[in-house]
Amino acid sequence: MPAPPTPPGAALLYAPDGYDTSRPRLMGRHAAGEGFLTGLVRHAGFDRIVALTKTEAAAAAFRRHVAALGSLPAEAIPDAQYHRLAEIGCLLLPGPGLGPFAWRRRRLGEATAFSLVGVTHTISSTGAMDSILESLVAPVQPWDAIVCTSSAVRSAVLRLLEMQGAYLKQRLGATRIEGPALPVIPLGVDCAALAPDAAARAEWRAKLGLGPQDVAVLHHGRLSFHAKGHPLPMFLALGRAAARAPAGAKVVLILSGWFADETQRRAFSEQACAVAPGLEIRLVERPETGTTLRNAADLFTLLSDNIQESFGLAPVEALAAGLPVVGSDWDGLKDTVQHGVTGFRCPTTLAGPMTDLADRHDTGQDSYDSFIAGVAQMTAVDVPAAEAAYGALIADAGLRARMGQAARADALARFDWPVVIDRWRTLWEELARIRRGARAERAAPRRGEERLPHRPDPTILFAAYPTRRLVPETRLALLPGETAASTVKRALALANLTGGAPRKDLLPSAETLTLICAALEEGPATAARMVAELPATRAWRAHRAMAWLLKMDLLRLE
Repeated sequence: MPAPPTPPGAALLYAPDGYDTSRPRLMGRHAAGEGFLTGLVRHAGFDRIVALTKTEAAAAAFRRHVAALGSLPAEAIPDAQYHRLAEIGCLLLPGPGLGPFAWRRRRLGEATAFSLVGVTHTISSTGAMDSILESLVAPVQPWDAIVCTSSAVRSAVLRLLEMQGAYLKQRLGATRIEGPALPVIPLGVDCAALAPDAAARAEWRAKLGLGPQDVAVLHHGRLSFHAKGHPLPMFLALGRAAARAPAGAKVVLILSGWFADETQRRAFSEQACAVAPGLEIRLVERPETGTTLRNAADLFTLLSDNIQESFGLAPVEALAAGLPVVGSDWDGLKDTVQHGVTGFRCPTTLAGPMTDLADRHDTGQDSYDSFIAGVAQMTAVDVPAAEAAYGALIADAGLRARMGQAARADALARFDWPVVIDRWRTLWEELARIRRGARAERAAPRRGEERLPHRPDPTILFAAYPTRRLVPETRLALLPGETAASTVKRALALANLTGGAPRKDLLPSAETLTLICAALEEGPATAARMVAELPATRAWRAHRAMAWLLKMDLLRLE
């Protein structure tokens, strides 16, 4: 017999934009927000769902939204009655910015009245970084938290707080810095809704012209070379693996999602034609929300290389749909894809330094899109590893089945909404315990150091994202049979593809490329040896550009 409903232990900050998945430019945070609200309504065990809303229109939208998800009553607390959150005990925020809400709570004169719990989405923008850093100087307490959706993003948040903490220690002589708790709780998915469906599989495969022996590889989500995952490594690796597919098995890549503009559309088309002309591709543009398209696929892939990513919901949806995943060893995929069990993670290499990119973004010289494009350009996904992963799954239906079954079981155990919501309940109950035991409001401890701690070099902040760093001791080699001249010729051709090098201004000149590649003609050499003859001002730019050469599979790690 189910337990009787309990009073709500947490309220949502609700604005319709944060929970709207019907919008044409759908972002991960919208899908995550809508999914979280659905999870609360169906699995929190509350007798009602409560939200803090700024306007009556938002309150009405909240009531309609909850009514569409189930029969649970919805209660909206007007923003002017912020003090009523003490009746609930916890306010759940749709982002990491606790500061403004902590100051408002302090104005009430009762810091122990309720907890604040934020959540990370992207943390690479100036706004997101500032909102996280404010928690060190705002009256954020030990009974507050920023939920990190992956261990990699937690490492980045902690590093950011530590660097700012060190600055506060030097500047102000602070003796204790205390930030919020940083628990790791993944995003959730509705595993029941994503269960494999034989009828949907037959329908989609017929619609896409796929035969029984064909192997369909799905890439689903925003189609963006600068803000999601550069497609060229995927085209390279999958094109090569497809060429070695077993007799009678045609490999088809299903590109599913939306392009922000015609430049993105043209980039994907040009790059596929340039490096994988024999690869069959089906484009399913802007599929409906809750699409059953995953059923058509035999495996899923996302070779993410972007710091704006922090979790990656699409791969988890694929796991829940019983699909093995070929992903990059990057950000949230490090947590979600169990290498060799539910799929494969392909190593990533991050070059640097990139302090100039952080500075230009901070001062407004580069837009956010330009900033993340620059960092991604110097981030390489291991093409041979991806090729091997695709090849293994394409060649072995039994392996696909075993990994698919393991993927589905893992999703049910770790990412199904009842499991995830239970972890949230545990969190706000623990925060309530800390809050009840507190005598008064506390200040905060401190931590690490950097010249501009609130705008650090992205290779320092995101050091936990890649598999490895490209350092002076890294040994590189030309591809078998290639010379410096042929490598540079291919590099220039790929750089001139639309999106091939989104920040061509960050690449060295052809002369410099020739010089650093010439150092490899007699055999593998260290990155330091390759730039030894360059002046310092050119050497560090050339050093980090080696990651782009790796990314394009023009050089190889020895």
